[in-house]
Amino acid sequence: MLTGEDIICFSSIDWDFNWQGHQEIMTRLAEAGNRVLFIENTGVRTPGFKDYGRLVHRFRNWWNSYRGFRQQGRNLYVFSPLLLPFPHSRIARFFNRFFFTRLLHSWCRSQRFNNPVVISFLPSALTLEVINRLPCKLLLYYCIDSFEHSSAQAVKIADSEKRMIREADLVFVTSHQLEEHCRPDNPNVHRFPFTVDYEPFERVREDSGWTEPEELAGIASPRVCYVGGLHRWVDQELLAKTVEMLPQVNFVLIGPEQENVDRLRGHPNVHLLGARSHDRLPACLRAMDLGLIPYRITPYTANVFPTKLNEYLAMGLPVVSTAIEEIIYFRREHPDLVAVARSPEEFAASIREKLQSAGSRKELELRQERTETARASGWSVRLEQMSRLIAQEIERLKTAEDRSWREKLASLTGGYRRKIAVTAIGLLLVYLAFIHSPLVFWVGRPLVAENGPAACDVILVFGGGVGESGAPGSSTFERTDFAARLYRQGMAGWLVFSSGYQQLSRFDVEDMLKVAAADGVPRSRVIIEDTAANNYENVTRCLAIMARDGYRSALVVTGRYNTRRTRLIFDSLLEEGRAPGVTPDSIRIVPPSESIFFSQDSDRLDQWKAVFHEYAAILYYWWLGRL
Repeated sequence: MLTGEDIICFSSIDWDFNWQGHQEIMTRLAEAGNRVLFIENTGVRTPGFKDYGRLVHRFRNWWNSYRGFRQQGRNLYVFSPLLLPFPHSRIARFFNRFFFTRLLHSWCRSQRFNNPVVISFLPSALTLEVINRLPCKLLLYYCIDSFEHSSAQAVKIADSEKRMIREADLVFVTSHQLEEHCRPDNPNVHRFPFTVDYEPFERVREDSGWTEPEELAGIASPRVCYVGGLHRWVDQELLAKTVEMLPQVNFVLIGPEQENVDRLRGHPNVHLLGARSHDRLPACLRAMDLGLIPYRITPYTANVFPTKLNEYLAMGLPVVSTAIEEIIYFRREHPDLVAVARSPEEFAASIREKLQSAGSRKELELRQERTETARASGWSVRLEQMSRLIAQEIERLKTAEDRSWREKLASLTGGYRRKIAVTAIGLLLVYLAFIHSPLVFWVGRPLVAENGPAACDVILVFGGGVGESGAPGSSTFERTDFAARLYRQGMAGWLVFSSGYQQLSRFDVEDMLKVAAADGVPRSRVIIEDTAANNYENVTRCLAIMARDGYRSALVVTGRYNTRRTRLIFDSLLEEGRAPGVTPDSIRIVPPSESIFFSQDSDRLDQWKAVFHEYAAILYYWWLGRL
């Protein structure tokens, strides 16, 4: 038996629903020393009014648990997730997947569920997406239903089921038809129909002190029974006609009423006992004389192996069934254990024949064969077979992983080497382009808007390193020296030094005055503007001086890559009439012909910083409405 594993089960039913293989398998795995998390059905269809009770039950389970988690037994936990009930809505599935996965990961971390074995009975898109976000040792898909035939909405999960079959490491099925359904997409398919917990049936069958259940005391023999849900797959018409043909036989139906059964309820020899707990079933079956499997013949039931068959056989009961596919397959190996009927008349005749042969020598021999057949296929035997396959597949996957480590490592490191080489080459090209090429000048070209020098009223000199270093220094000296040359050439009779920058105890305009004096510019010909803190204030302060002193034209000396911003500011302010008589054409912007800052040998990163600063400043001024 599989042991010592962490197991997560995605179930297609709730834990408190009719006891089926889902609960039986997980209970036995937990008892064998595995830790099991049983996740209740997350749905394949939008619930209707008839699902109200189930929804209330789910909410009650969630409310009485911790975030939907509760401990059902030793090593066995149940998770009742609250989800948006729209399984085929992408938006709902997105939110469900997000919260479902977070809760599941939190639980796995808190319980140290490491690399679990995942067993899924539910191949919905949500289940598959959650599983794909779980690190798992093995994925087992247990196919127990033909979803394409079960309901109109369930058919919508056909694509996700196909993906799950392909992605599964191991596939178990409950019928021959489902085996044919799965095998084209996964060769590792094994047939394990749901069966019976044989030992409790054997104990009750051999118990000499057994007493008949109270609910059967008033029902005379012969008794024939049906065990299971009274759902739409039960052929009520067949049963009703059979009941009418056998008025001396009492028909005992044990199971929840999942469909309207008024067609049967009115007959005096029909007894509806309702649902009974699974542990009471052996005692009820011992009081019976025959078991029935009255299923309709449909594409859905063609894929169903009726679990009740093994429960009847475990108690040694003769069985009469309709001709569903799995019963036909079963009769090929055990032709005398089940009678098959194809009409109400045949059904009634088979029941009558089996009841009449009770106590005969042949019947006693068949009874022994029935119980031995049930024992050989009971859950104890079947779980051993299933566990062996799971363990072998885990070992195969581990061995394959161990053997392929070198190839995987080579593939990964080869991929890393390629990525590193591509990244290094890319970084080298970027470095060469940004640091050792004239790319910065090409990128900054749209920032240049200069005019040639011409005679004007005044020369405006912007200090503070605007458009270059952004601070007082060599660029200020270059612009002052260039402006002094223009003055000596007779381009203008006045100069305005505009800069409000201060470096330590030195003011930028004082350095500009010293350079101008050294170049032969009289102090009396220089106007000082020492309040401007940025390019916009350079322009506004200088236009105010021009308006005050009556200057109508000017040469503007600033950094080459500041010329576009300066031009845009002048044009915007002159349109507003900031300096009457001054037009945009009368403002000529003339940067120094040479710049130490923008020379080929200067720091290229500082040059890039200056260019990007200019673009950012233009966008910022535009945002403020200054351009």
